[in-house]
Amino acid sequence: MTAPVPAVPLVDLHCHVDGAARPATLLDLARRAGIRLPADTVEGLLPHVRAGPSSRTLKDFLATFESFYPVLRAPGAMGRLAHELVHDAAADGVIHLEARFCPALQAGARGPGGRTHSAADVLRETLAGLAAGAADTGLSVGAIVCCYRSLPPGQNAELLSLALAHAGRGVVGLDLAGPEHLPGAPLAPLFDRARDAGLPITVHAGEAAGPESVAEALDVLHARRIGHGVALARDPALAARARDAGVTLECCLTSNLRTGAVDSLARHPFDALRRAGLRVTLATDDPSVCDTTLSREFALAAAQWGYAPRDLAALARAGADAAFVDAPRRAALRARIDAALA
Repeated sequence: MTAPVPAVPLVDLHCHVDGAARPATLLDLARRAGIRLPADTVEGLLPHVRAGPSSRTLKDFLATFESFYPVLRAPGAMGRLAHELVHDAAADGVIHLEARFCPALQAGARGPGGRTHSAADVLRETLAGLAAGAADTGLSVGAIVCCYRSLPPGQNAELLSLALAHAGRGVVGLDLAGPEHLPGAPLAPLFDRARDAGLPITVHAGEAAGPESVAEALDVLHARRIGHGVALARDPALAARARDAGVTLECCLTSNLRTGAVDSLARHPFDALRRAGLRVTLATDDPSVCDTTLSREFALAAAQWGYAPRDLAALARAGADAAFVDAPRRAALRARIDAALA
């Protein structure tokens, strides 16, 4: 049991919509779509949809998604998940959420009339769910579209086009996700287009792969933020370069334990990177699959490294500073964090 920490308005910059699915919602969606899940009760389903302590590699972690992913391809499923995610984040004290997803992964099912549910359909319904949740809660919300390392080039090109078409209409950034042993360099022309269009970029790197994946994200893919980035601790020169460039690391403590990026919280380089001057934030990654919340991630950090309220506020401010928002909204987020601790 982690100790409670002082209430700080929180900013979650790295949260996957599909990894936030409530187990009860998965059961309901499965029943409506006529899809069989490994169990028909929440209690029975939990071992299948949560990456527990026995999950020690990224492969183990991603296998958890396989048990419920067919449900997410049902038309309307991602919109519902997005709506509920915003409510769950708001209840946890989050004031700004950037929710990411790869619409191509949920596309392909047959909708009413036999029409194929496209990536564009998935994007629109997920944006609508996020917007509805924001209207209900007052939460500041943005969507990040994920390209995927293992997708064919044409599908990633379509994802970029969709992201650019919806920039300023819910989409705030572009990400690269997927197996890190696959290089991101073949996608450089797409990320060049995103940069030239002014779409901010974050890249998963330094989680399952080494520092070279972070170097590629910075030098080839124009990343302003790095998802995870724990491998930077093994390359002080590259870490210093990331620090000097003002790159922010989206760190996910519980997720890193579940994927084997670190073997214990005590050995997580988060605090060492922070003390080395890098901009670091805390995030949930996949809150339901990891069985965590952002407030719990803050509590873990406070307990492990003895952070005082001012340290936690600094982490929250770092999230606000790195958010893919305009200057007025960034100032408003910072003001809310500062006012809560005044």
